[in-house]
Amino acid sequence: MTDAKIEDTLVIIKPDSFWRKLDGQVEARLKALGLTLVAERKLADGENLPEEKWREFYFPAIGDRPPCLEGTSKYIAYGPVKVMHFRGANAVQKVRQAVGATRPWQAEPGTIRGDFWPGAVEANAPYRLKFQQPGDDKFLFNMIHASDSEKSFAREIRFFEQVLGK
Repeated sequence: MTDAKIEDTLVIIKPDSFWRKLDGQVEARLKALGLTLVAERKLADGENLPEEKWREFYFPAIGDRPPCLEGTSKYIAYGPVKVMHFRGANAVQKVRQAVGATRPWQAEPGTIRGDFWPGAVEANAPYRLKFQQPGDDKFLFNMIHASDSEKSFAREIRFFEQVLGK
């Protein structure tokens, strides 16, 4: 049997988790994965990255910005977020499996998005109107971001090194 690869991954608990008061449950599920929590920081009002930085985070070298992600950069800059850096054996895969599919309605039961997304449309309706862009029928609140690879982690962590004390 080969040794599992030790990896780093970045998780961001998004504003809609806080608005719905699910941030504690989301965090508990992540911490139960058996990974090492290297650093964490809640960025509350006034500490969060500005919208322009979130655009850079979501659109590294993408010329055309999909409207759904344009709205995402606005909403994620608006509310509190929690940034978490985890490390451990197969960390990227473990976290991605725990989080579930990007489109929450496709996420399996037992995943964070699969278990907590039902009801989000109604609960987030006032916020959706605030952040949805004209012509955008794909805007979604999906509660959490997780790096999809070690390469993504290496790019993403640079946005948070200062606030995480790296």
